[in-house]
Amino acid sequence: MTTPTPPIRIPLTQLAPGRRATVECSALDGLPEGDRCLLTAMGLGERCEVRLCRRGHACIVQVDTTRLGIDEQVAARIMVTPIDDAS
Repeated sequence: MTTPTPPIRIPLTQLAPGRRATVECSALDGLPEGDRCLLTAMGLGERCEVRLCRRGHACIVQVDTTRLGIDEQVAARIMVTPIDDAS
């Protein structure tokens, strides 16, 4: 009997540009409350799907039809699970 492999979680900053990922439930817990509330208000919440448009000092992510610029230090603390686009 094989044990299922847990999903791979990586910081948002390690996601390849153009790739999609799901924001993990606890991904925002480590952020200061102000950052967490602001990101949630802009649509970046638990279990939402994002696409990384650009990495850098400001990571650009797309949430639905909105693009957000997120400071690289904040983005490094947001854990995501990459989505396999091949499936």
